[in-house]
Amino acid sequence: MKKALSICFLLFVQSYFFAQSINDTDATNVLYEIEAFAPGKSYSYDIGEKDLFYHKSDSILVFTKVKIESSESKKTGLRLKFTFIDKVGNEIVCDATDVKKLIPKLECKGEMLYAEILSEEFNRFGVQFRGWRNEYSIKKAQDLPLEYDEALDRAYRVQLVNNCLEPTKWEFVLDSEDYTDFKKRKKSDNYLNQRRILAHSWFNVPMEFYMKLLKYYNPHVDDELFNLSYDELSKKAEEVKIDFNLLRGPLDKELDLEIIEIGHQSKRKISILDPEEYYKKQFGLVLSEDKNYDYASILDEELPLTRFQDRGFYKAENQSPFYVQWLKQVDDVKITTIEMKDSEVIVEIRLTGEHSPYEIVVGNVDLSIMNEQILCGFLFGVNTFTTNMRNNSRPSTINYDPTQYENHRKPYLYLVDKKTGQWVNNQFKGVEKFYVSFDDISYEKINIHVLSYERIIPVWMAQVKLPNDFVEKLRVRRRLFNY
Repeated sequence: MKKALSICFLLFVQSYFFAQSINDTDATNVLYEIEAFAPGKSYSYDIGEKDLFYHKSDSILVFTKVKIESSESKKTGLRLKFTFIDKVGNEIVCDATDVKKLIPKLECKGEMLYAEILSEEFNRFGVQFRGWRNEYSIKKAQDLPLEYDEALDRAYRVQLVNNCLEPTKWEFVLDSEDYTDFKKRKKSDNYLNQRRILAHSWFNVPMEFYMKLLKYYNPHVDDELFNLSYDELSKKAEEVKIDFNLLRGPLDKELDLEIIEIGHQSKRKISILDPEEYYKKQFGLVLSEDKNYDYASILDEELPLTRFQDRGFYKAENQSPFYVQWLKQVDDVKITTIEMKDSEVIVEIRLTGEHSPYEIVVGNVDLSIMNEQILCGFLFGVNTFTTNMRNNSRPSTINYDPTQYENHRKPYLYLVDKKTGQWVNNQFKGVEKFYVSFDDISYEKINIHVLSYERIIPVWMAQVKLPNDFVEKLRVRRRLFNY
């Protein structure tokens, strides 16, 4: 007990002196005051449906100022206080923010760092503060009109996110819940999603501050690597052969799988996997209403997806096609167990094919805890941060929080050249995410989905049946950790 208290005190002192080192002349503990930008209601590539009060006013709930302060929190780790202020004085206060979850944590060494920096530095990830657990507070401005006062009462979550488009660009999102049209939605296929965006702003944290944080969590990484551009990192990474032996233990046994279905061979119709992403359909970001795509037809043509350009905001006129036809040649799934002293059900999954130019490889997948998410998602890179994790995670939510993975079982996801084993930029090939899920409660069949870049369209799928002896091991493992 004394040792645990000593560690907590040490971490608190460490975080305090880190904050002081940034700006030790400010007696108020304010480190930075930053201007934020809110693009407004016309910005079509937002991350969800907009609330009726989103930019209804030019000033109320338009958050254009961010204040970063040292925190008095005694929670472990480096904790800072973020305050978001709108033009009339409303404040959203996120104290005890775990800054570690907003900074890329690099696991690789040597030349494999190029791909990892690119995958994480240009990947969108962040933390959420839950109102029902009092993880943020709201200070309302005086004389606030009643309708805006009530709108703020509907706020239930705050998101603070490290944006993917540009290093140092972060964003603030205030989410509300709205049931005014629930009865109407209940009759449609969209009634599950009552979340709205009440406010959304972008801001650039000072480069000096950001570099201090990067070095604080990655002391072994050369500063110069962080100064390389996206294209420079991509070019260097494409010359590197991925050594999977540095990412996992030795491979053990290849499972005797039964491949039940390959989506483009069965011509399965494409459906939206996650109802929460229905808003993308409303924005025209998913699939055209006048076409019935299936997993075969979607690979017969180019996809007019939105690439990021100028490392800024997405723009409608910046659409240019991706080509994902190469996925036609991916028609085989191989699953191999990884030698590990504390589990027999952690595997590497390889999507491949006799004529496929590339392979998608995801490893250190713990199938025994996969039920924590209906869709267990992996982003490209090593131990990549999820899009949105809790600021204060419960110990049981390992799949939501990469900081809880042990060193010997951190997951990885790569696209590699099948012949050379060299790294391939997945974004240039139009794929961004990998989903694994159980088909039913028997845990005998798993579904695998590959999703497109940016528009989150499932463009490849397979269903495989696991061998009986492996399923029995899986059931035993799940019982150990599922209560």
